Amino acid sequence: MSSILYLGHAGFEITLDELTIYIDPYLGDSPDRLIKAAISSGEIEKADLLLITHEHFDHFEKSTVLDVVERTQASVVAQNLVLRELDIPTRNKVDVRIDDSFSLKGVDIEVIKAVHPQSKYSVGFIVRKGGKSIYHAGDTYEFSEMVDLRAEYALLPIGGTYTMDPIDAHKAAKEIRCKFVIPMHYNTWDRIRQNANEFAKSLADTKAKPIVLKVGESIQI
Repeated sequence: MSSILYLGHAGFEITLDELTIYIDPYLGDSPDRLIKAAISSGEIEKADLLLITHEHFDHFEKSTVLDVVERTQASVVAQNLVLRELDIPTRNKVDVRIDDSFSLKGVDIEVIKAVHPQSKYSVGFIVRKGGKSIYHAGDTYEFSEMVDLRAEYALLPIGGTYTMDPIDAHKAAKEIRCKFVIPMHYNTWDRIRQNANEFAKSLADTKAKPIVLKVGESIQI
C-alpha cells in the first residue's frame, strides 16, 4: 500500500510499499501559525527516511528531526548545511548535492535543483519505488529545467513570498511531465494565503489533475 499524507505547510508523509518517508516535517505549534500540523513528532512511530530540502525553520525543524531519528533510527537525507546541525550518528546522515541520484533502503532518490535565493543551498527531491514517483519541489520559483522533470505526482508550492505563486505553479504544472499536482506551502501564515481550489481550477488547461489535500488528509497512490 502506498500513500501521500499532507502534514501541513510543505510537510508530507509518503509511504511506498513498506517504506515510510517524511519530507520537510514542520510540526511545531508556533503561536503565529494559522493552521496546525496534522501530527506531532511524538506520534511518528516509524520512519525510514527524513528528506530535508533546505535549512529554513519551516522545512528543517531540528527538534522534530532529532526526536524522530532517536526513536526510529531514520536516515536523514539533506545538504551538509542541515546535517552539520544534527548531533546524530554519522551512519544516519546522507549528504547530497544537486543532480545526485542514488538508491537508499530500496528507494531511488534524485536531488533536484531549486531556485530559492533566500536559502544557502536549497533542493527538491524525486522519490521512486514500485512504479510510483513523487516530486517534492521544496521552496522554489519556477525554472526552465522543469520541462525535464518526470514524476507521477508533483508537490508544488503556491504561496508566493519566496516561492512560486499560483500563476507560476500553473506554469510549472504545464512544464513538468506529471499526472497529478498537489499544492503545498500556503495558508500557514497570512503572507502566503492563497485559494488552493482556484489554483486547482486553473489547471484545467494542463494535462495534470489537481489534488487539494486538507491538512491531515491522505490519498492512496
